[in-house]
Amino acid sequence: MRRALLPIVLLLALFAGTGAAVADPPTAGPPTPNDPSTVQYQCPGFMVNATATGKSKVIDWAFWPAAPSKPLPVVTITGAATTETFTSVTATPKTVTYQLNGTYRVALQLEPSFDIVFKSTGWNVMYVPPVYGTPGLFLSVGQVTWTEFGPAYPNGGMTGPGKITDICALLAP
Repeated sequence: MRRALLPIVLLLALFAGTGAAVADPPTAGPPTPNDPSTVQYQCPGFMVNATATGKSKVIDWAFWPAAPSKPLPVVTITGAATTETFTSVTATPKTVTYQLNGTYRVALQLEPSFDIVFKSTGWNVMYVPPVYGTPGLFLSVGQVTWTEFGPAYPNGGMTGPGKITDICALLAP
């Protein structure tokens, strides 16, 4: 279970310090300021520091009975004019900055087999931790899906009609 919760924790770290609104989406509160503290991620062979400014909103979902064939929502994160800057921790640091305004949903898939499904729309950053093989940071634009127990390659196993950019490759020494 620890392995299953790791991606959720890492996802929430992208928006560290954002307030949590516990309600159904139509009654969720307004976006809250992001904590501008630095969060560190691992890329192949080096680390990356990330800081987020602006606002975002976290909606925690309560579980309710649903058809087993449909994923059960866990959390939804929406970036409202969030700016995130990524800087490589290398001898010659490189930096990229993105405006993140998308929505990121995490759900539990029960059938045909258990999995955790991460689905993003708009502009988002997804982190694949080292426990899944090669770690990576990916900018997703449009609709992109990643499943915890899905394939690892290419693009960290992300699929969909959206565009995926390997941030680690851009920041590599």
